Amino acid sequence: GFRKVVHIEQGGLVKPEKDDTEFQHPHFLRGQEHLLENIKRKVTNVSSIKNEDVKVRQDSMTKLLTDVQLMKGKQESMDSKLIAMKHENEALWREVVTLRQKHTQQQKVVNK
Repeated sequence: GFRKVVHIEQGGLVKPEKDDTEFQHPHFLRGQEHLLENIKRKVTNVSSIKNEDVKVRQDSMTKLLTDVQLMKGKQESMDSKLIAMKHENEALWREVVTLRQKHTQQQKVVNK
């Protein structure tokens, strides 16, 4: 296949001072432009993916979906509790207003 040639001087780890990149392929020949059409990009074969990797991905996705569903259920529960607490709070404030009015009336009666 078509691959980059790494020279010993370059060592592969140190970037060379000059950028003389060299590639190698049986159909990559000087003056033979008609052979260039035979050079194709390497295609990853789907069957090369291991079944174990697919299984792990499926298991991870299943767990993720389960966790999301669980969180969604907890969120809905918290939302309903919050709404109930808001209603209770409003009712308590109404009761406080009523009790203050009664207290004011009782104070007027006592002070007469």
